[in-house]
Amino acid sequence: MCLRCKLSSMSGLILRRGKFLLLIFLVELIFAGSAPAYSQAPKDPFSTLSKIAQVYHIEILTSGMTLPVKNAYGLIEGKPAERRELEEYIGLFAPEFTLYPESLVKSSRLKRIVICNELFFGGQRRNAIPDFEHDTLYLDASRGSYNPSYMRKVIHHEFFHIVDWLDDGKLYQDDRWSLLNPPGFKYGSGGINAQTLYFSGILTDKFPGFLNYYSTTGVEEDKAELFANLIVDPAYVERRIKTDTVLGAKVKLMMELLRSFCSDLNDQFWKKVRHLDRTI
Repeated sequence: MCLRCKLSSMSGLILRRGKFLLLIFLVELIFAGSAPAYSQAPKDPFSTLSKIAQVYHIEILTSGMTLPVKNAYGLIEGKPAERRELEEYIGLFAPEFTLYPESLVKSSRLKRIVICNELFFGGQRRNAIPDFEHDTLYLDASRGSYNPSYMRKVIHHEFFHIVDWLDDGKLYQDDRWSLLNPPGFKYGSGGINAQTLYFSGILTDKFPGFLNYYSTTGVEEDKAELFANLIVDPAYVERRIKTDTVLGAKVKLMMELLRSFCSDLNDQFWKKVRHLDRTI
């Protein structure tokens, strides 16, 4: 490699490294007002995970996990992700997860987060898996990395399934929510049968009362998609509810359900959500 190429490559690496360190510093600022443990900037992204685990009183594993794991619904499989994949994913995961109030995570009874690669559930490739039986959230560090917005939504979508389950012990039934749907509408056969449809998560107004096709597959997916997009893409949801009364009613009910589950999911929380800078 010529000297010019070497210098160009090195400068690009330094720039990317600088942006990453800036992101870690910003995550530190998020915690500065509420968590004394975040008084100093971490030296590496794995230190960031340790601090998050400490603040939320959970375990976050990137290695040493016991896989496969079997629960009542199927087999969870995966393998450790490479360091480069983990570093990139931590930069995306940390600002999203630290939006949550400590009280919300405590109420969710979440004990651990496992960040891995090649995640499978029952032989089907997955981006994330909420394991209710073991109070664990599994996240794939690389699948979908070409679309950071999608990966962010996955975090919130799957975490909401945990909240939804604990809310009333039901996941696949919510009569109050279903009654908001257009007359004659019936949900599909669940998200499990839409995993391979590349278009299922794309936001669209083609389905009045729903954010996308995936939302129509089950009441549990409808709610989880709305929660995820309220956090990652609130501007889109706000535009849609101006002309979609069904979707507007669902947003209102969602806010009511969330406040009942955790009182800290209040106006201040949603203000913080709207002002999260994801440009880095």
